[in-house]
Amino acid sequence: MARFGLLVLLMGTLGLCGLGTSVSRTATVSLSIPALTVLTLPERHLSGKEVVVELGPEDLARGLLLLPVEVKSNVPWAVTAQLLSEEGAALAVEVLGGPEVVVGTEEVLLLSGRPGKHELLLRLTLFGEILRGAALVLKMVGP
Repeated sequence: MARFGLLVLLMGTLGLCGLGTSVSRTATVSLSIPALTVLTLPERHLSGKEVVVELGPEDLARGLLLLPVEVKSNVPWAVTAQLLSEEGAALAVEVLGGPEVVVGTEEVLLLSGRPGKHELLLRLTLFGEILRGAALVLKMVGP
């Protein structure tokens, strides 16, 4: 009988130990970060995915215009450019230190880059004659 009592006591002790044990499980967590891209022209107080730079007669009379641009993105990015003008003239746009691109009424790829913050300087040179003004549309495109 003593053996039976010892056996019951031992089983009870093992059972109580089992109540305090923890069970671990494997879980998979996925995190999705949305693509964030912003194009800023600090001197003109413009920012967004698409900015319109109004080029007035005083800008165009100089024939050459320097335009600081800032790009912030957490994904690879690209900027396209298009000139809105009734006269059909064009601009040569050069990212200082990079190639020159002729921008007309058709949208063209201007520059692209990797994620991060990039401060650039665009040099705009007018081709042809624009009397009343024009608008340069810079647009962020992404994946």
